[in-house]
Amino acid sequence: MSCRRVAVLAFALLSLGSTAVRAQIPYTRDMIPTRTQLARVGLERQWIAVVALSETERVLRVSRSADLIFAQTNNGGLHAFDAETGKLRWTASLGGYTPFARPISSNSYAVFGTVGETLIGFDKNKGRVIWRLSLGAIPTSGTVADEDRVLVGTAEGRLNAYSLRSRDAKGNPTIRTKPGMEWGWQTSGPVDTLPLMAQHVVAFGSTDGRVYVVLNDQQITLYRIRTGGKIGDGLGAYGTRTLLIPSADKNLYAVDLLTAQNQWVFPSGSPILQSPLVAGEDILTINEAGVLSSLEPATGTPKWSIPTPEATLLSLSPTRVYLRSTNQDLIVVDRTAGKLLADAAATRQRAGLNLRDFELSMLNRYDDRLCLGTSSGIVVCLREIGATEPKLLRDPKALPFGYIPPEGLKKPPAPAATTEPGAEGKESENKDSAGDAAADPAAKPDAEPKPDADAPEAEKSESEKP
Repeated sequence: MSCRRVAVLAFALLSLGSTAVRAQIPYTRDMIPTRTQLARVGLERQWIAVVALSETERVLRVSRSADLIFAQTNNGGLHAFDAETGKLRWTASLGGYTPFARPISSNSYAVFGTVGETLIGFDKNKGRVIWRLSLGAIPTSGTVADEDRVLVGTAEGRLNAYSLRSRDAKGNPTIRTKPGMEWGWQTSGPVDTLPLMAQHVVAFGSTDGRVYVVLNDQQITLYRIRTGGKIGDGLGAYGTRTLLIPSADKNLYAVDLLTAQNQWVFPSGSPILQSPLVAGEDILTINEAGVLSSLEPATGTPKWSIPTPEATLLSLSPTRVYLRSTNQDLIVVDRTAGKLLADAAATRQRAGLNLRDFELSMLNRYDDRLCLGTSSGIVVCLREIGATEPKLLRDPKALPFGYIPPEGLKKPPAPAATTEPGAEGKESENKDSAGDAAADPAAKPDAEPKPDADAPEAEKSESEKP
């Protein structure tokens, strides 16, 4: 790269970033991957952007929602970029210094983030602060939102849901000027797992080794799934009803979301702490030993497994799986056959693609793009050569996760003897809303989720009633 080209690129990148006093140039001559280097592994640059930072400011996290990429800094800065073009949409302040950052979420009209013990809502179009709300505890999960509510887990073991809309006199939904507490559930450990919102229910995990499935609009728990270790950083969803649960007990569990019936268990041989990645008829999971497996959705049988150097998942294209090694080098695996197309040495040494300065990355649950960032402020989005349109991992025309057909649910067959994970069923005020009896009812644990003190307690399951 010529000196003139570097100078021109520096000016262009800084013009994309937010205004900052004495902003630093966030890259060196050899940091930005060239077209030739990327082409050697079948990639090209979709876009590149920069966050202009003050002298001591650093980017802590890069995350995304369906249509926005977010960069968060240790000075509380929040920068929103268009996920497909990289255009800076707006810059805002979460408020104050922070040593860590949690993933950001959005719905059609707002963006939700946390700093310290505060939950903040921003106008999605302009980045204007709509409201600030005290959580009373340190958040330990990212935020998750739909049109009606926003969820966040805390270090005290709670998952809180805040209502974003109310109904006017005619029954029409209106956006609240400040969210109200809708419900909260208490577990026996910090809620680190990113909650999963379905059409009628919410699933969330805890470090207490359980996944809780609750109604999204009432203080009612449907059932709990007990595993032998802490739940991973995110749950997975296949089709309309298969809930995927990664656990530190070395298993990936598939459970019917609506009936709690165990579908299959995949023993991986090592703790599974990363979220599974689902696209089409493939379920990708990787354990802490670095073994990547592609599973059959119906049975959990491995289509293939391949060892990697304790890698982390990045993204999934129609033909490839992209991962990063512990040294931040790119790894490429054939999605169909499970064949290693390029290991860390091949991408860095033979292809000359050095991505080690891009220490920030994320699992892309939305499409086939790869998004990387540096703490000094560079954000880059990569794509496969010629892939001008993003390939969505979930068909936008598919029925939503948690969909209940008009005719209701068919009663599942009687479960076999109790196996792990145990489904600890709860009966709701309306039995139909909770599906049929949960599979494998187990003894009530000490760590039963408890509603707020001023809310009615859920009734016991059928197996616990006298």
